[in-house]
Amino acid sequence: KMKTCGPFLLFLCGPVAALGSVVVERYEHVKKCLSWHEAQSHCRSKFTDLGTIYEESDEETNLDSYSAWIGLHKTPRGWFWFDGHEMSLNDPDWAQDEPNPLETCAVVSYGIKKVYGKRCEEHNFFFCEERGSDRFTFVPESKNMSDAKAHCASQNKALASFHIDRIFQSEVKKQDYPVWTGLHREGGAWKWSYDSSEYRNWASQESSATGDCVAISSRNKKMSAQNCEARFPFVCLSTNLVLVREEKTWEEALRHCRALGSSACGSREYDLVSVQPGDEREHVHVSAAVQEADTEEVWVGLRFLAGSWLWVNGATLLY
Repeated sequence: KMKTCGPFLLFLCGPVAALGSVVVERYEHVKKCLSWHEAQSHCRSKFTDLGTIYEESDEETNLDSYSAWIGLHKTPRGWFWFDGHEMSLNDPDWAQDEPNPLETCAVVSYGIKKVYGKRCEEHNFFFCEERGSDRFTFVPESKNMSDAKAHCASQNKALASFHIDRIFQSEVKKQDYPVWTGLHREGGAWKWSYDSSEYRNWASQESSATGDCVAISSRNKKMSAQNCEARFPFVCLSTNLVLVREEKTWEEALRHCRALGSSACGSREYDLVSVQPGDEREHVHVSAAVQEADTEEVWVGLRFLAGSWLWVNGATLLY
């Protein structure tokens, strides 16, 4: 007998074959520097959660893109480098639609090698320049503009002036810096923010370090324990599974899911989730989503029709 109500899962399938895998998984690298808990909140609000690494191939996510403070700021007379050279608003090094008239500090973004205006209180990595030379240092510590400037000054350096294009192109390059993952210490044990995984790739002695949150190197992907309050870029995990916390009959749940695709979500398709054997990662994500429920059971897209158990995507039950 079919239950009368219960929570249910829906999923976003997009252009997935009817009988193929229903779970879409991707990693999103976010350049914004936040503390571990802030990063976790951001990922949970925008995606699924902070990234869980299940196997070595997951580390192939491109983490090379970063933003770093440079010695460029807005004055009443315009935008000037700290060494006195002006940067005009028509300079080709500005990114499209930059600078924003409300922003007074600037970063360079690696990847497209363009300059962006930023609010000075944001946190970013930064470049220091040795005074009187063309020697530059990338500092993989996130600070606001004022603190970054003070850090450089404490070493008899200044925030970097990249007004010479040759230097700009050669010095703004791939760097190594920490990127938050979902691994953290809880009750003396290492635990992922989302689901569970035995995967570890520690740098030497790092698993016994005092930090309680784990970042990976943007270059060699080795793990390191860090202070959870440090601000780094981060990687989010995104899946198309969504737990809907409403009690409905199975038919109501099915109608609810399918109505989403025909209303505000345009061409995107939703349905109750169909699960088939053979794809371990798919089962991992479905199980993780179900564990977030407040009840012991959730609806899935399986029904008894014409003498057979069928999934709503048309597949026959294979278990």
